[in-house]
Amino acid sequence: MAKQAPSLTKKKLAAHCNAELSARGNLILDAAQKLFFQQGFDETSLAMIINEAGGSRRSIYHEFGNKQGLLLAVIQRQVNIQTQTLTAINKQLKPQEALNDVCYQFVKGMLSSNIQSLFRLVVQQAVKLPELGKIIYQCGPQAGVQPLADYLESLVNQKLLKIDDCHFAAQMLLEMSKGPLHTKALLMPMEVITDEVIKQQVSKAVGIFFNAHQV
Repeated sequence: MAKQAPSLTKKKLAAHCNAELSARGNLILDAAQKLFFQQGFDETSLAMIINEAGGSRRSIYHEFGNKQGLLLAVIQRQVNIQTQTLTAINKQLKPQEALNDVCYQFVKGMLSSNIQSLFRLVVQQAVKLPELGKIIYQCGPQAGVQPLADYLESLVNQKLLKIDDCHFAAQMLLEMSKGPLHTKALLMPMEVITDEVIKQQVSKAVGIFFNAHQV
């Protein structure tokens, strides 16, 4: 009888979002990301990942728990990249300029091929596995927006903006900034979206946001 992969509870799956990986774990993660993007999650087997990265099922189970844990780790790595973008707010700039700059960098990341491939993958799996979708949301958008929320809170404390809920406001600002360009990139992947077009959209979104929250 074939040995079954260990199952993960919701709590354990979420914990794998933030686990620190070994060198072997990073090789496995690179291989998993490549295959998930190329073949799809369901079509990628652990055997295919092992063939690409080396190691064994034991090493996958130890570091990621199972294939869902691997998907979460792939997601978390991209979330970390986007979170670092939001952390790197240039506080030497005037607030509106700083928001323009950080939102532009964020949208550039969201329109990258890696994030676009990941987004398609995640939506597909969230429909099939709603509980996994909840964990992805908690590990991703909910947590990743915090650096921007903290910056908005600092502007509120300086009485430069008036915002009741900085976390919600940060989410809304990012949603406005990526706006229709994100949908366009998903539905028309061969269409080139220039930096100038991104800057124009972000500038409009930040302007609306700033005007809405002026003291």
